[in-house]
Amino acid sequence: MSKIGILGGTFNPVHNGHLHIAEQSANEFNLDRVIFVPSGLPPHKSTEDLAPKEDRLRMVELAVEGNPKFSVSRTEIDRSGFSYAVDTFNELRREFGEEAELYYIMGMDSINDILSWRKPLELFRLCKFIVATRPGSRVRTFNRLMKFPPIKENIKKINLIEVSLNISSTDIRRNLKADQVLDKFIPKKVIEYIKDKKLYK
Repeated sequence: MSKIGILGGTFNPVHNGHLHIAEQSANEFNLDRVIFVPSGLPPHKSTEDLAPKEDRLRMVELAVEGNPKFSVSRTEIDRSGFSYAVDTFNELRREFGEEAELYYIMGMDSINDILSWRKPLELFRLCKFIVATRPGSRVRTFNRLMKFPPIKENIKKINLIEVSLNISSTDIRRNLKADQVLDKFIPKKVIEYIKDKKLYK
């Protein structure tokens, strides 16, 4: 039985925090692979400062090069309209079959808002969850969510991991505009791509 982690997001831009969460999830849950799924048109995020989807996809491809456990999917990039997670996981379930264990890797802020998503409870039928906590996570909101009956029924599908690397894409974009050195936060190939394409200026 294959165990596959799915890490979605705008990746605007992809940074070492994303790679760290993917690596830690793969190690702690013995995942066979982690698939990065850049969103085409995110339904819950502002498109201001959002780099073109093909550029965000290419940055993720550059970031995961050389890691045999990591790959990138065009599922949401090629789909028209909003990038809803439930549609993505239905596609992935058809692709990998019912026997595969799918793990949705996300931050605590994301799962705290999950009830505002499209068909959120259907996601619990399609996958398990790996939720990354980090300094500043809204733990009280999460604990209240876990008491909500439909979520409480599926609580065994929610797994927590604690990550120490706390990087904000918003801060990174702000620093890129100010021409700050970001070698510690973004893979070198991604930095070179951003400069070449003049993104976030």
